[in-house]
Amino acid sequence: MKLLVQWGELFGADRMVDVDHAHLSSSFPTEAVKEFSDGMDRVRATTTLHSVYNPRYWRENLGIVLKKLGGGYGTVDENIFEERMSLLRSLNILPTYTCSPYTIGFIPKPGDVLCYTGSSGTILSNSFFGARAGRESVSTSFAAAVTGRTPLMGLLKKENRYADLVFKVDEDLKPESFSEADYGALGYYIGGVAGPKNVAIEGLPGHLTLEQARMLVSPMPVSGACVMCHVVGATPEAATLSEAVGDNRPETIAVTRKQMRESYEALNTADSSDLDMVVIGCPHLTINEIDELASLLEGKKVHPDVTLAVGISRPTYTMAQDAGYAQVLEKAGATLVNSCIGALNPFCFLEGNPRVAAATNSVRGAHYMQRMSGGVTKTLYGDIKKCARAAITRKWEA
Repeated sequence: MKLLVQWGELFGADRMVDVDHAHLSSSFPTEAVKEFSDGMDRVRATTTLHSVYNPRYWRENLGIVLKKLGGGYGTVDENIFEERMSLLRSLNILPTYTCSPYTIGFIPKPGDVLCYTGSSGTILSNSFFGARAGRESVSTSFAAAVTGRTPLMGLLKKENRYADLVFKVDEDLKPESFSEADYGALGYYIGGVAGPKNVAIEGLPGHLTLEQARMLVSPMPVSGACVMCHVVGATPEAATLSEAVGDNRPETIAVTRKQMRESYEALNTADSSDLDMVVIGCPHLTINEIDELASLLEGKKVHPDVTLAVGISRPTYTMAQDAGYAQVLEKAGATLVNSCIGALNPFCFLEGNPRVAAATNSVRGAHYMQRMSGGVTKTLYGDIKKCARAAITRKWEA
């Protein structure tokens, strides 16, 4: 609670509010978990766990044993990992291990207060569910789970949720026929321009599927730091542009073919159409996306020189098994994992050699793989259909 009070004071909060849902990094250090939860039988907020590298899972299911894992507090020691997970479970923290809790039943209501580790879940919940969430640190989200409270500040307050910038999509782009990759490229451009500012978008269809909405907003916190996006006519707080901007007088920025082309160029850095790996599922795939991928791969085989890694939560995997989708994918040669497949984990397949070309339908995946390899990993970005064809042929279609 002392940490949360200090956190709130830094941003001018004058009171605390109840937390409806906390979503935590599974890599919070074990000693810190013990310190934060000392004397507690269970956390006070409904709490789920983010995806994580599980060394036993990778050894038993994929035959991969790592000696070193870079980044954060991840561990390759199975005993240390199991101790931490056991401690988290004993606090009634649910072992969901997904970056997309909304795909497995944890769907926030308008006005719910969320403390999420994971920016894609934060911006989607703010923008399309009408929930209220700020950018959290690992420690403040854990403190919120333990206490069930968080400071009333930032995007938890209505007056801080209005758009500071408006992006108008040019009609010549024919946004009504956008592919999933187009939505991702648009979101990547907008995030890079907006930085930490709230945005509104005009010119997109009034009805977006969950998958389209997620493709659009999930890149914004990685190319920038935006976690509040109003799609005029589609999101709960933006039936009209005036509702999205309130009393603000934001600048309007046109999005044309030039900006879309620049986004695609930033995400496609490979100098050859040959590839080594296809990474799909950052954020974790929905059951609809698994269905689509299975239909694209049914009766076909992944090229023997290509690794096709698919990120999927365990509950969605179980449903995919019941529906027969998982069996189709695995028979084709895909590897389904419940880790954060777009960030560090692709490199687990590469035995420490990131000098590859990796295709992906995920803007976040392309961004992370470029950044985490220091630019050594080259990426190819397109929709799920192009990725599936590339996995089969080992060639990227321009």
